[in-house]
Amino acid sequence: MEYDVVIVGAGHAGAYLAYVLGVQRKRVLVLEAGATTHRSREDYMENFYLSTFKAPESPYPPDASRLDPAHTNAPRPTTQALVSAWDQPERSYLTYTKDSMPFASTYERIVGGTGLHWMGTCLRMGESDFALQARYGRGRDWPLSIDELVPYYARVESFIGVAADVADQASTGIFYPPGYEYPMPGIPLSIVDQFIRSRAEGLPLTDETYAAPNATRVTPTPAGRNSVPYDNRRVCHGNTNCTPICPIRAKFDAAHAMNKALATGYVELRAQTVVDRVQVSADSARVTGLHYVTYDCIDVPATSGRTGEGVAVGTVYVLAAHALENAKILLNSPWREGLSVANRSDQVGRNLMDHPVYLAWGLFPAGMRAYGYRGPVSTAGIETLRDGPFRARRAAWRIEIGNDGWQWPVTDPYATGLDYVYGSNVGGLNPERRIKGHASYVRTLNDVLTRQFRMAFLIEQEADPANRVQLSSMHRDHLGIARPLLTYRLSDYVRAGFAQARVAARELMRRLEAIEHTKTNPSSGTAFEYQGQHYNYAGAGHVCGTHLMGRSRMDSVVDADQCSWDHDNLYLVGCGSMPSIGSANPTLTMLAMVGRTADRILASL
Repeated sequence: MEYDVVIVGAGHAGAYLAYVLGVQRKRVLVLEAGATTHRSREDYMENFYLSTFKAPESPYPPDASRLDPAHTNAPRPTTQALVSAWDQPERSYLTYTKDSMPFASTYERIVGGTGLHWMGTCLRMGESDFALQARYGRGRDWPLSIDELVPYYARVESFIGVAADVADQASTGIFYPPGYEYPMPGIPLSIVDQFIRSRAEGLPLTDETYAAPNATRVTPTPAGRNSVPYDNRRVCHGNTNCTPICPIRAKFDAAHAMNKALATGYVELRAQTVVDRVQVSADSARVTGLHYVTYDCIDVPATSGRTGEGVAVGTVYVLAAHALENAKILLNSPWREGLSVANRSDQVGRNLMDHPVYLAWGLFPAGMRAYGYRGPVSTAGIETLRDGPFRARRAAWRIEIGNDGWQWPVTDPYATGLDYVYGSNVGGLNPERRIKGHASYVRTLNDVLTRQFRMAFLIEQEADPANRVQLSSMHRDHLGIARPLLTYRLSDYVRAGFAQARVAARELMRRLEAIEHTKTNPSSGTAFEYQGQHYNYAGAGHVCGTHLMGRSRMDSVVDADQCSWDHDNLYLVGCGSMPSIGSANPTLTMLAMVGRTADRILASL
């Protein structure tokens, strides 16, 4: 059967695109490399509960605790490999060139993709984020303005069901059309948020000049989770488990989007179907099919490999996989004149970006119990310091306020709970390595765990062609497909952003009268030095670049509609197309871009 559109990937981008096209009665085939999500949510929850290494990927197949990418049919990066084996290709799916730093984000290959464990943050990007080079001489500009995305932002906010208040967001400098309202009221601020707001607001946290309102302000974060019943999903119960899995589906995820696409009756999904190359006509530049291989076994190690292969045929083809996987497919697709598909510009795989994260954590003053570990993982942040002339000198950041205590930086409450059992100091609160029991143990944990808080500075990374993904010539997965080979570094521009994040974090601690416990681990692969100071970075999971959009076919891979410059029936969609990342979480902008691309595809059919 020939389809109108063949889509690779059933994550956020692929699922939403399939839904939009299916509603318009276009015949759509979605090919997903990973397993389906037909198992019950309770099964995934049990996986998470039983995992001894709790990470975003813990609930989902294949087994994230078994690091054997060469014997896994559709392997993916895992947090456990990042922490203990990032430079060991026999255990890490990602491989690296010499002197590369580790790429600190992971992703999923499963129906629903990484969108299964996103936090639900639905921030819009700012106007300056689309014109970084024009305004500040850094990075790259978009081939479109924010005004062109505004109607698509509204569409996707309705599709997701975003909870927020326009007045709160407009106060941070984000534009909204007159009369616009979010689908749901905002999620209430947590006690952590309220305490920080009461003490931290006022002058900027550094001595730099910021764009209006040039002040530190705590605002609720737009969220893809229900504050009231919406789209047959329940109201958020505050389980503080948004990442990796909302136990009650109050949070929107890409599996929900895929189910809505299938419900149109015009969308077909094939899981465990790995697209490995794009086929192009010998007589023209048009794509003629997508070659794929299939498998049955999701165990690690796999007991069987390929079970078949084929070519999916349609009128329009869309790569909507993860940014690294889209690049991998293209680089594995020979075309002509020594080129790979869509790569006349030599930009496929280049300009790999993330939000490197600076984490800061501490204890609120004695007696000030904010009761973390309740509510969504994050409900507020500081967005008023994201823009200003400082961006000519250093990377911008936003500040996410966490409700999850010290879970991210030190894996609490587990680490501190065990410290007082075994006389250790993994969490940093038991320097005398005391062992406590009975009432003393309970009193101590009730005191420190209820006063914990953390902040995450999501630091902008500008497009750099040297940061890239290539194909490994030495390492393959169990299906015989080359694995990614990464080159990744943090520029001085990004490192300067870390330096100012530390300045801001210390000023916040001072205003809060908090006891800071932030520490660095110089033995970690994520350690680096800048101007005599030591830092660690974390990954945000916001992987962008690898097939940038631009105004010219000479220095970009796709145009403003995410259509390949080289092949007029091939679209490359997702965060991989973003020429700049700003400091806002990118999912909402990515989906707005997908909506715009859908209109172009519909017009062409």
